Amino acid sequence: MNTSSSSEDDDPLREARAYNQSIYLMVAMPYLLLGTAGFVVYRGIKAAQKKAQTRLPSAITDEDRDQPPSSPGMGTA
Repeated sequence: MNTSSSSEDDDPLREARAYNQSIYLMVAMPYLLLGTAGFVVYRGIKAAQKKAQTRLPSAITDEDRDQPPSSPGMGTA
């Protein structure tokens, strides 16, 4: 008769695999967290740049479009 409460408690191979999986998880977790945070920051920067580009043309008025561009170094005398 088996005196242990469960036969799973005596399986050293299963215990070793469980420890292995937990070690892999602990090693991978910092990379997953930093990667996720980096991706969120990257998307935020890209969204801000896109928003700034779409706002820029609306700041130009009709008067600005009618005037020729000024050359640098030429003064208004």
